[in-house]
Amino acid sequence: MKCLIQLCFFLVLFLTTLPAFSQRPGYYPKGGPDMEAEEVSLVQLIANPQAYDNKIVRVLGFLHLEFEGNAIYLHREDFEHDIDKDAIWINLPKDLTAKQAKTVNDQYVICTARFRAGQHGHMGLFSGEFDGVTRLESWPYRPHPLPPPRPPVH
Repeated sequence: MKCLIQLCFFLVLFLTTLPAFSQRPGYYPKGGPDMEAEEVSLVQLIANPQAYDNKIVRVLGFLHLEFEGNAIYLHREDFEHDIDKDAIWINLPKDLTAKQAKTVNDQYVICTARFRAGQHGHMGLFSGEFDGVTRLESWPYRPHPLPPPRPPVH
């Protein structure tokens, strides 16, 4: 009986945590993890592009998709203020559906792709280019609580 109770407990625990490990909406042509990618920041790519040229990288950033303006920015504010040098152009996969594009557009995303240092997107406005995208997934927003206010100093 005790063994049956433990089995039920672990089954309930497994089923309630399963959604936490499922894929978020986005683009996954391989369907599996992108273990071969090097995790880097957009800052690293912009500051030292030759070190990552032609490498498969995984980045986080704000994705905006529009005609002649597909790019991943450091921050939403960089897009809003047209700071294109703080962004990397992204060549979208040909099999990306309209539904998938809508899901990730104007969102923070995790992206895995090949970085091209010598390419700069539309009219050379950006600080590099992503090609051969193998993952494009919404990154969840988790607001952090503000710290309690500090007492005034007298």
